[in-house]
Amino acid sequence: YGFEVKEKKYVREVEGDIIQMEHLSTGAQVIVIDNQDVKKSFLIGFRTIPKDSTGVFHILEHSVLNGSRKYPDKDTFVNLMKHSMAEFVNAITYPDHTVYPFCTENEKDFMNLADVYLNAVFCPNVLTDKEIFEQEGWHFQCEDGKTPEINGVVYNEMKGVFSSLDSILEGEISKAMFPETAYRFVSGGFPDTIPALSYEEFLEYYRTFYNASNCCIVLYG
Repeated sequence: YGFEVKEKKYVREVEGDIIQMEHLSTGAQVIVIDNQDVKKSFLIGFRTIPKDSTGVFHILEHSVLNGSRKYPDKDTFVNLMKHSMAEFVNAITYPDHTVYPFCTENEKDFMNLADVYLNAVFCPNVLTDKEIFEQEGWHFQCEDGKTPEINGVVYNEMKGVFSSLDSILEGEISKAMFPETAYRFVSGGFPDTIPALSYEEFLEYYRTFYNASNCCIVLYG
C-alpha cells in the first residue's frame, strides 16, 4: 500500500508488536501498536513549533474541526461527541506538537472517526472561510454605543487561563529557563499577542505544518 516497514519488534509493556512505517510518496510516519486490546485508538499529530505567542497552532486546532470538504458541518466535533460510540475524542495543542486522538471499541465507528479526522486536518474549510478563523481566533466586536472589543473562542479561553497567577508564573519560568527555544512562547496564545496574528499568516502556518511529510499517525489495538 505504498508504505515501507522501518522496524518491527515485540514490546512486552504493550503485549504486542510495534511496527514503524513510512509512507514512501509523502514521508508520513505511521506507528502501529498491534495487540489484542479491544480499545481501538487513533492519533494523528503534527510537529508544530511556534515562533511567537499568537497561539496560531491553538487556533488551528480549533479551526480545522469547524467543517471540512467532506464533512462541512461547523459543529463536527460536538456532533462526534453526540453520535459516536467513542470513549475518548479530543484535540490538544502542546508546546511543540498538536494531536488529534480518539478511542473506540467499535470497528465501524473507528473507521468513520478516522475519516472525519483525516479530512478535518487535511481539507479544512477554514482555508477558504475566514469567518472560522475570526470565530475561533479573534475578531473585533462592536455593540451600539460601545468601544469595539476583541472577542474569539481561543482569545477568551486564554484570557481565562491567564487570570490565574499560576499560569502567569509558569509562563515566566518557561521564558527564564528556555530563553533561546520555542518553549519561551505561549503555544496556546497570550491574550495581548493573539490579535497580532493575521488570517494570511494563519494560512501560511497551516500550509507549512499541516502536511503529510510533517505528520505521525498512531494506530493502537
